[in-house]
Amino acid sequence: MDFSLTENQLALQQMAHEFAEREMRPVAQELDRKPVPEERTPWAVLEKASQIGLRTLSVPEKMGGGGADMLTCCLVGEELGWGELGIAITLDQDWKLARFYTGILGEKQREKFLSRFLPDHQFHLAIASSEPNAGTDNMIAYPGAEGGLRASAVRDGNDWVVNGRKHFIINGGLAKLYVLSLRTDPGAPVSRGVTYMMADPEMEGFSIGRYHDKMGLRLAQNVELVFENLRIPDENRLTPVNDALEARTKHLRGSNVESTATVLGTARAAYEDALEYARNRVQGGRPIIEHQAIGFMLCDCFVEYEASRRLLHYAAWMAGGDGPWDRKLGDMTKVYLSETCFRIATKALEVWGGMGYMTESPMEKYLRDVTSWFHTEGTNEAMKIRAMRTL
Repeated sequence: MDFSLTENQLALQQMAHEFAEREMRPVAQELDRKPVPEERTPWAVLEKASQIGLRTLSVPEKMGGGGADMLTCCLVGEELGWGELGIAITLDQDWKLARFYTGILGEKQREKFLSRFLPDHQFHLAIASSEPNAGTDNMIAYPGAEGGLRASAVRDGNDWVVNGRKHFIINGGLAKLYVLSLRTDPGAPVSRGVTYMMADPEMEGFSIGRYHDKMGLRLAQNVELVFENLRIPDENRLTPVNDALEARTKHLRGSNVESTATVLGTARAAYEDALEYARNRVQGGRPIIEHQAIGFMLCDCFVEYEASRRLLHYAAWMAGGDGPWDRKLGDMTKVYLSETCFRIATKALEVWGGMGYMTESPMEKYLRDVTSWFHTEGTNEAMKIRAMRTL
């Protein structure tokens, strides 16, 4: 087994780390504390990231992008998550959906998409599935028609008329193109009654509702989307009618693995800051790292980080390959890392003691941010139910 990285991977990893240190960390605390959610978006940082190729990282080289595979995106995503999780997940959404578009679109559609996406440093992407009354049940895909999303698309000539509401949409409000999950057969379960379509937020009938104010992950914008007789031409339909699940399985496989790399970076940042603090904080006449209770916690952080990273990289390598893909590997990687990253951040905060609980330290933000991963990319319980069904 060879765990070494290629020269290109190492170069991208280093570039991402330097960018995170230089551009992301200096603005993180100040933006996180802004009381108005829509004022937290770090537009200047995102534009600089795009200028060095981070926004278009997953687009194949022959199409004008960075050509990074999933494992490489995980390496870059971890470094960006080390810098600031909200910014990292904003860019990760672009990677995931750019890969989806370049894989699923026909040649003419792809050229149209790339001609808009590649040159525009403020062109971000979003996918909209969750609704006020339908989140987890979209993931579990209950067998009855009563479960799952209700935002509907009804055929009207060459158009689809869309009505409904989405919420908790990452990159909502800043994205210039959305993948919408829409119910096209209300009498069928979500596994056989949902279609993916593209929508531009400038279309009549598409509006932004409220901006969600979150405990953590505050630099990633989450909003509500409202559709009122939104007309989407059939040429914007991305999948065969009622066949979104198969398209997601094929073109978004392992996307929860890739995005989870970002939260691993945040947990690593918490561990590194705790380690540095423990080496310098003196109690009882010696640095607290020499006290067994503190040393044990840091050892736990170290091994949980290393174990999580190995699992993540293996899952990314499998998902990014051409061979068979076991979806429970991706789902349970997401579950395992969300739990270990939370434990790492919690113990790191404990190492700081009372100071770690103060907002002037970085630790409480790390803990708030990693907590988001219990629910981001689907709840852990939903992931376990899906995995359990394949055992």
